[in-house]
Amino acid sequence: MGIGKEAHCRYVWSYRIADDDSPWRAIGTRQSGKKTCKLSQFYLDASIGRDCSMDCFVSPNQFFDWRNSKQLASLHANWLEIDINTPAGTTRENKKSLSEEQEAQVVSEVFEQLEAQGVPLPTGYVLSGSGGVHLYWMYDGVDAFKWRVAAWRDIASALVSKLKGGNLWHVDLGASKDPARVLRMPGSRHGSTKRTVEFYSSGKVFSFEELAKSLSVEVAKSKHLTLVEPDSTCVKPRKAPPKDLKEYKRPNSGKHTIGQWWFKIYTHILQHINANPVKEGMRDSTAFILFVALRHIQDEEAAYQRVRQLNERHIGLTDEELNKYLKTAKTTLYKYKKDSIADYLERQLGMDVSFLYQDKAKLTPEEVKAARQAAAESTAKKKAESTLSRILRAARELLTQNVTPTQVSVAAICGRSERTVRRYWTEVIGHPAIRSASIYSPPQICPVG
Repeated sequence: MGIGKEAHCRYVWSYRIADDDSPWRAIGTRQSGKKTCKLSQFYLDASIGRDCSMDCFVSPNQFFDWRNSKQLASLHANWLEIDINTPAGTTRENKKSLSEEQEAQVVSEVFEQLEAQGVPLPTGYVLSGSGGVHLYWMYDGVDAFKWRVAAWRDIASALVSKLKGGNLWHVDLGASKDPARVLRMPGSRHGSTKRTVEFYSSGKVFSFEELAKSLSVEVAKSKHLTLVEPDSTCVKPRKAPPKDLKEYKRPNSGKHTIGQWWFKIYTHILQHINANPVKEGMRDSTAFILFVALRHIQDEEAAYQRVRQLNERHIGLTDEELNKYLKTAKTTLYKYKKDSIADYLERQLGMDVSFLYQDKAKLTPEEVKAARQAAAESTAKKKAESTLSRILRAARELLTQNVTPTQVSVAAICGRSERTVRRYWTEVIGHPAIRSASIYSPPQICPVG
């Protein structure tokens, strides 16, 4: 997976590092320029006397700066973490380990179940030192676009669904479905058993798309789009309005600034592409006009970064294609008349442009303030309901696997931070679908095993 040769940064962790210092270390390069460390220094920091590299963990995937799913820079593997079964109430200090014979039994059962389900052999597996097993399906690093991270989660869910567990083991859902997870590092030592964490190669290195296809997971392939040359009408407004737009014309009773006018156009384009997936032949035009609109509202760099984000989420051009289509708009501030922009939006994006010809009565400052407050409250309410729904789905998924939900495991599955899950936790444990389960808060020290 290229550990030690990071283009971005990976995170390593060990609770063996002194309490007065953070147990987290970044290796590689952080986008912010903040301090990183060498892997060898981390091994030394995680040592106790003559016992070197104790309880070391590493993130298989890489990050731009901090270790969370929103900061993912590249994906290198999917994995399954097989944990050993322990009685309820068992703490890390008194958790029992499996013997080497039992460990071999777990490996055998896991591979038998994978084979029975037609899952391709993993690239390799790690014996954690306590009886646990980590299986890796590795591939060459791929950019962690939002759509690809979503596919990563689908692959993880597909892999989890193939195993039913055994008398000695179960699949750790939180660890297996969290792309920002850290797992035990081969070559380090398990602190309780003093065994060396060992890696065994068992299969081939996949491509991301190949692994997804083998598990019937669909992946958007934006890098393989057909290049479409921008139409010259994108940059040369038409003087004559189309006849079919005349019915929308109304007397102009209000005033607005150029920035406000373009902001109105920008928001309507966003509403359109949120409701209607951008078709392949409209991707260049959509990116172009979004950038033109933003250039009237923000500076060039801010506009470009915003369009890049929208491109990853909705459009799907490669960076090379995006730069090509925005090249002229970076040097020229394009101006359109109302009829010209209406023609462009309708013809190039397939939009309903009646909003350009609908004048509203001017509101008083008090009415504007009240409308903004109502809109903000409505947005916040919808966002809170959506977040709670995601958290509840994650908790129910854990319960269906006979795993007691914790804030840590729920956060990993639903893609929200532990702080966010903590805010909703009272509502979660009081929900009728969850109330009967025994739910507890996470321990202060991250579990290892």
